[in-house]
Amino acid sequence: MKRSFVTAAFLIACLSVSVLGQVDFNRADFQIKHKKFVLKNGLTLIVHEDKSVPIVAVNMWYHVGSRNEKRGRTGFAHLFEHFFFNGSENHPFGFREAMDDLGANNRNGTTNGDRTNFFEDVPVSALEKTLFLEADRMGFLNGYISQEMLDREKGVVQNEKRRGENQPYGRVFNEITEAVYPYSHPYSWPTIGTMEDLSAATLEDIRTWYQTFYGPSNAVISLAGDISPAKALELVTKYFGDIPPGPPLPRMTEWIPELDGNMRDEMEDRVPQTRIYRVYHAPSWRDSEIQYLDLFADILSGSKSSLLDRALVYDKKLATNVSAGVLERELSSIFIIQATVRRGVDPKAVESEIDRILNEALKNGVSADALLRFQNRNLSGFLRGSERLGGFGGRSDILAASQTYGGSTEAYLNRLETMARATPGVVKAAAGKWLTRNHYTLSVNPAPRLSKEKTAVDRKVVPAIGAAPEIKFPEVQRTKLSNGLNVVLLERHSIPIVNMALAVDAGAASDNVAKAGLAQLTMGLLDEGTTTKNAFEIANLLDSLGASLSAGNNRDLSVVRLRATKAKLKQSLDIFADVILNPSFPADQFAVQKQRAIAGIGQEKAQPTGMAFRVATELLYGKGHAYGKPGSGYVESVSSISRDDLTGWHQTWFKPGSSTLIVTGDTNMAEIKPLLESTFGPWKAGTAPRKNLSEVANTVGKRIYLIDKPNAPQSTILAAHVTEPRGQTVDLAAEPLFRNFGGMSTSRLNRNLRLDKHWSYGVAGRLVESRGQQTFFVLAPVQTDKTKESMVEVLKEIKGVAGERPVVGEEFESIMRNMTLRLPGRFETLASLESAALEMVNYNLPTDHWANYARNVRNLSEADLASAGKVFVRPDELVWVIVGDVKKIEAGVRELNFGRIIKLGPDGKPAQ
Repeated sequence: MKRSFVTAAFLIACLSVSVLGQVDFNRADFQIKHKKFVLKNGLTLIVHEDKSVPIVAVNMWYHVGSRNEKRGRTGFAHLFEHFFFNGSENHPFGFREAMDDLGANNRNGTTNGDRTNFFEDVPVSALEKTLFLEADRMGFLNGYISQEMLDREKGVVQNEKRRGENQPYGRVFNEITEAVYPYSHPYSWPTIGTMEDLSAATLEDIRTWYQTFYGPSNAVISLAGDISPAKALELVTKYFGDIPPGPPLPRMTEWIPELDGNMRDEMEDRVPQTRIYRVYHAPSWRDSEIQYLDLFADILSGSKSSLLDRALVYDKKLATNVSAGVLERELSSIFIIQATVRRGVDPKAVESEIDRILNEALKNGVSADALLRFQNRNLSGFLRGSERLGGFGGRSDILAASQTYGGSTEAYLNRLETMARATPGVVKAAAGKWLTRNHYTLSVNPAPRLSKEKTAVDRKVVPAIGAAPEIKFPEVQRTKLSNGLNVVLLERHSIPIVNMALAVDAGAASDNVAKAGLAQLTMGLLDEGTTTKNAFEIANLLDSLGASLSAGNNRDLSVVRLRATKAKLKQSLDIFADVILNPSFPADQFAVQKQRAIAGIGQEKAQPTGMAFRVATELLYGKGHAYGKPGSGYVESVSSISRDDLTGWHQTWFKPGSSTLIVTGDTNMAEIKPLLESTFGPWKAGTAPRKNLSEVANTVGKRIYLIDKPNAPQSTILAAHVTEPRGQTVDLAAEPLFRNFGGMSTSRLNRNLRLDKHWSYGVAGRLVESRGQQTFFVLAPVQTDKTKESMVEVLKEIKGVAGERPVVGEEFESIMRNMTLRLPGRFETLASLESAALEMVNYNLPTDHWANYARNVRNLSEADLASAGKVFVRPDELVWVIVGDVKKIEAGVRELNFGRIIKLGPDGKPAQ
């Protein structure tokens, strides 16, 4: 296959090192080939042609964000993002529904201080209709906006704001921006706006905002994929060309504030640990010094071996995590250092250590070796991100951002080159210039439970959708090494990257009650040291190779992943195998990770959703079952785990006969098998034991468990029961059934609770897939005063999908269009191919499963979906777990008479 983005020698060229110890950067190697056009009305069109898959990524950027608002009228940019999904004058139906019908993937809309964007990946056959819809909401929205729509979206956005602020540390960013920016600075208010301003917004305000900022002359449309520049220009001119350009707009280019002195705030929040934020003002997005500050942030906290991580987390164990980074914006940026203080440690000691390390780094500068590692890592990261056509960081996104922020499609290249050519001297100079200025410190401390404060073309002819293009799934090649290790290979040669995933038949299900959390802790420590390398040596080697390692679990599998460049595959594979075969679980790293795991359990218990799922898991399956424990374990079980336990678990479960190595990317079987045999050959043959996946009985009679979270602005409702395992004849039908029920923004649950009633920002309902009995659940975070009513609606929808309201007629046709038209983009990336292969391995699917998948989906009937609902959903066996302010919700819940009410603490034990 022809590579449309990079040359075959790309990574060798861009990651090689000159004799001076600098990255040998060649602009041509990073060029995203494209054409740019400007229509007569000022609309900028960017087209990147890539015929690898039959999809087109559409990225629509408007150069308007919360910085264009005024105090007293904030939140308009984000509110208008919501309006764009409701319909338009010539398409008076929801944009979400339209995108479902088109089979769009990677679709979303986002707003920040500087811009608003909308993006979706669509089959090439649906591109014309997508452009019609995008043009219609650009030019023909005002006549469709109504007072009813405004009132509804106000409620949705206010619930979104409540949800964000209900999370631990959810109010931090608002506190920081208000403190570091002057009252009149456009970054001093939150992008989502204030409750008061949202409530006060009028229809006239909204229509004026639209007419001012959403014209073609203030927009960029970026297309990437299976479309020629000429055809793209023809279609865009056809649908956008007659839209008036919009008024000329003044644009501020820079405003970097100065703090009068060092400032400090402390706030209390419902958080499990103290967290410290150190904030400095920094230059704007266009300033070359921002690239040097990004690199300095990497030196401080870009990997295990970085200065802050090593000192605070690993050596002195003062913090459970630390980070440093730059929030880049058009007018000015901020440099943030963040540290989560370990329980029992004086926060002042953490601040003192941050000051010491920062001052030493500013005085001594950065080493050439460390700088080179992060330059290489950032360049390879850019390559991986640009594998995607659309979505965040995809090629269409890169070009749109480059044009919008930088005024040129080459701006991203200039930034990359600045980063790649940076020397220790310029990085030190930039850090010294900006990080010796006055700064702001915010300390967020755990608080007692307190009450919340009171807050107040012929557009009548819609283009038809063409036939869905056939999906392109690589041939599934299988082999077995001499020690019994299964190998699955999926070739794709579009970029010089090779990914690997070792799937071990263990997962969280391999834990026993006394050592719950052992699998997660072991996998977390796998790359923290081997018999020949420590954690910092591993991290440095991976950075220098442009590779990365990760490890984790799901219910049934433990997976170790390698992301490597083809040019450095052998060296990367050696580290991968060393980590898998020879982990040493060093005592110092074990102590750090164990404390992190315990802190993580505390974080789960602090979040309503985490709390609900931890409790429900045990109620549904029982502690003795493989699925009856949270994957993170309990404080008591994790505290009891020793290094010997980790070694024993690894020796027991890491067996080649019970494992499969999945390889995806730029290689072939003749090339890769000998390499794998030489690397994994020493792994001693053997198989792992069987897990306890015995069937459990469903709860007889409903139960409602209440967990008190005083003053919570929302109630988190979880309704769940155990159901049939994967492997049913109706498995395939379950996919569209549950996607239509609770798996997308236009699902039945979201239509009811979000779009119609705006009681919730978003509701989910689906199966937690597993080899043993699966979990059916509905999760609904709702505003507190609608808890009882929401439970009624949730139960109604559950009964509907179980059989009272089957998916038929237009609803069936719509979800099946959505399923089939989404298929072409399903396997766009190597990660998505790997995920599909993991599913084959975990559920023992036939080799031709994905090759026949599209045809089998198209052959599904209404009766198939109805059968799936009856097999998997049992309304009479629901267990309800509700996390919220019990004083406010208990009476209403009792009125429902859904079942016996039991009060629990956040750990699942009976409440005192």
